[in-house]
Amino acid sequence: MDYNLLLTCIFSGFFLAAPIGPVNLICIRRTLTDGYIAGLTVGLGAAVADTVYGYAAAAGLSFITDFILQYHTAFRWGGGLFIIYLGFRTLHAVVQENSADKTAATGLYKLFAGIFLLTLTNPITLFTFIALFSSLGVAVLVTNAVSAALAAFGVFCGSALWWVTLTCIVQLLRKKVTARALTRINKLAGTIIILLGIASIIKL
Repeated sequence: MDYNLLLTCIFSGFFLAAPIGPVNLICIRRTLTDGYIAGLTVGLGAAVADTVYGYAAAAGLSFITDFILQYHTAFRWGGGLFIIYLGFRTLHAVVQENSADKTAATGLYKLFAGIFLLTLTNPITLFTFIALFSSLGVAVLVTNAVSAALAAFGVFCGSALWWVTLTCIVQLLRKKVTARALTRINKLAGTIIILLGIASIIKL
């Protein structure tokens, strides 16, 4: 096993997951309102999508890059509109006092799938991986399908590490947050998410 490749990709996955954006805000909000499992589900959806793009970047799958470039506008519109939709849902979410730390399994599946697709609609992620892997020498270390899979596994571990860390921190603060404060957080987070969605469309 190439531990240098693995550690480099773990760093890359963590580094790319950390910047605050729509998914981070959704993760924080869902952890506060629905508990650790819901927040972690958001993170895992993003981590799996990052893994897909990480593998594509490491393996040099040009057909994926070409496909994304060809439908770049559709990706950005779709992703931007979905972000705006999530922002409005967050903005108008009803906070329940002492909500249980539970979410139905079907709800978790839908949450995971929604975040997975949302992350995939941001093609910048793929090109950021390509740029980062080039600067860190990952392209040289990946010589076959096995090493490309190892690189993707490293990306998943790094991304998942960030989401576990974030949800644990937010969960620790959750008991100190009142329903009134959660309502304000929802309105603030919803507004920011809507603005981020609009910004992603305007960039077209």
